Order: sequence, then structure tokens, then C-alpha cells
Amino acid sequence: MSDNRYDSSEILARQLAEAVADQLAERIAEKGRACLAVSGGSTPKRFFELLSEQDIKWSKVLITLVDDRWVDERNEASNAALVKRHLLKSRAEAAYFLPLKTAAESPVDGFMECENRLHEQISRLDVAVLGMGTDGHTASWFPYSKALDKCLNESASAWSCPVVDRSIEIPRITLTWAMLSQCQRLFLHFEGAEKNAVFEQACDASESQNIAAMPVRTVLVQSQVPLSIYRTV
Repeated sequence: MSDNRYDSSEILARQLAEAVADQLAERIAEKGRACLAVSGGSTPKRFFELLSEQDIKWSKVLITLVDDRWVDERNEASNAALVKRHLLKSRAEAAYFLPLKTAAESPVDGFMECENRLHEQISRLDVAVLGMGTDGHTASWFPYSKALDKCLNESASAWSCPVVDRSIEIPRITLTWAMLSQCQRLFLHFEGAEKNAVFEQACDASESQNIAAMPVRTVLVQSQVPLSIYRTV
């Protein structure tokens, strides 16, 4: 695990955009295409803007989401809408976008269609950029969620999972660790003193196996996928 810390959000976003673009360009050179999964929220907006300007063969890139809320793209809570506004423009307008949400009424009803899409169009993720919440969640892997066992079961065949806990305001669909564990490179992107404190807590060796309390530990304690941390000081 490499830990990259920057003095400002702008420098962080630029460095992450360049690092992700380099990874995608390498994969395109190796196999002719690349698959990227990105997260939502307010933190990655500037990163998306800068990534969209990177000079790579975007027509060879498939972009999907790490997770999304089960809402229409006209809803401000939609990660798909966020990606379309801030990433799928400039040079990156040529990329192919694969959303997770379907037309089904709920993620439980739409799960199989989402699952089929992922398996049909992606053989393996090349790059995934994860975020982290102040509660220690990443993707839609929430502390003590009823869906957590399915989300984190590395030996399972499912690449996605509906998350419909009562404590979650809007039902969600998320990629699973079974899919992300096969990724070529993982990035964890966050900002601010509060999240730095959460990260330090998540890295506490004495609590490393307490995954349910802080599911982000799943990616922090694993060793099979190279992980790069990108954060502000």
C-alpha cells in the first residue's frame, strides 16, 4: 500500500487523474481496452474534471460505477448523473458508460439484469477508485449492514449486490469484493482531517479483523490487489 498525501485538493485531484490515466493507458497498450470503476459523492468532482482531459484512447475505455443509489438520473443523488456531468465530457466523452441501475423498481428486482450486464461486458476491472465515509464505509459496504456478508464474500460469483437496509435513506446497488478483488489496481481517495482520522483508525492493527465495524478495512488489509491511497494532509 502506498500512501500519497498532498497539500491541496487541486493538487490531489490532478495527481490522481494522472495516475489513473497512466494505468488506463498501460492496460490499453497491453490488451486494447481498459475498464474503470469510479465512486460518487462530492470529493471526486474535480478529479473527474481533470481525468476527462487526459490524453488517452478514451474510445477504448469502459467506465462503470463502484455503487449507485437506486434513483433516476434526473435525481441529484444519482452517481450515474454525476459521472455524466463531470467525467463523460472533453476527451472522455468518447468512453463507453455502463450504469448499474436498471429500469426495475428496486435494486432487488434489478439485481440480475445488472449482474448480467457486468458479466457480459466486463471480463475484469483494470482500475477502481474508491471513496471512504466518515463511518468507515466504502462502496455501499456499510458498517453492520445486513448485505455485508454478500458484499464481502470473495469466493461468491456475484459481482453486484443490492443494499436495502432500513438505516439507508435510498436503496443502493454496489459492486462486491468478489469483483473488486480481481481488479488490477485500487485507489482510495478522500480528503480532510476527519477522514484522515477515520483512516488511521481503520489502519489500527489491533482492530484489523473487525471488518463489520469499518468495512473499508477489507481493502486496507488485503494483499492481492495493489492499493494506492490518495488524500490531503
